[in-house]
Amino acid sequence: MSAWTAAELEWSVRESFLSYVESLPDGRAETLEGVVRDDRVFRFPGHAEGDVYRFGGALHFYGHRGVLDVTLRDLQVTRSGLRGVLTANVAGWRLTLAELSDFDATDGDILRASTVVLTDDGAATLGSVYPAGAPAAPVSIRLAR
Repeated sequence: MSAWTAAELEWSVRESFLSYVESLPDGRAETLEGVVRDDRVFRFPGHAEGDVYRFGGALHFYGHRGVLDVTLRDLQVTRSGLRGVLTANVAGWRLTLAELSDFDATDGDILRASTVVLTDDGAATLGSVYPAGAPAAPVSIRLAR
């Protein structure tokens, strides 16, 4: 049995998507179950075990009287070297939202993927406004020591 380390995921999803949702008359980006918002960054509580990082809580986007109604729950980053994937539970399905690359450890306790691109599922989850391969916000994982 391996030990786990407390961790926190910081992610803005995609700046233009967040701005669009919040510009809608009924648009909102809600944090649920322990996710905290700090301006345009969402912080998900979780833990790391090896190269798998699991995060609780949820982020709910709503607009257009329910035409846009998506909840990203239980995010997970799985890393292999400089590459990885970001997955989430969306409506009961575990979907790969984005491919991550160019991981670096900034100050020893923060792991950052500076290149994040949407997958087909990720693009569809955000309403197919962006194509697969479109950039998303960088992903940072803060480890507690």
